Amino acid sequence: MRRTRMIAVAGALLGACGVVGRFVHGQEKQVADTGGVRTITLPVMQPDLPDAPGRDAVTAACVICHSTRYITMQPRFSKTVWTAEVDKMRKTFGAPITDQQAAVIVDYLVAIRGTPAAGAK
Repeated sequence: MRRTRMIAVAGALLGACGVVGRFVHGQEKQVADTGGVRTITLPVMQPDLPDAPGRDAVTAACVICHSTRYITMQPRFSKTVWTAEVDKMRKTFGAPITDQQAAVIVDYLVAIRGTPAAGAK
């Protein structure tokens, strides 16, 4: 019984190798036909961030590490908390954001996910 299973597994592996070998062989021919150049087309994903001043700065600086969804799922924070969050991204996680960019990003985050102004309903 054990030997039968081993033979079945070996046969499956050999069959898979044959399929892989044919796939790789066909792919090699395709690459040779294109001069050895391989290209891929990535999907264009529009950011799902609300429109407000600073959106482009956020899109350029923040999405290199995480999705825009990560921003929009955050609770509403005060400007102090958003500043601390952006500073954490810069200092702890190494986000390549200048002081000027950080100020624009914080203002954007407050505009879209900030706490309501005192006295506002």
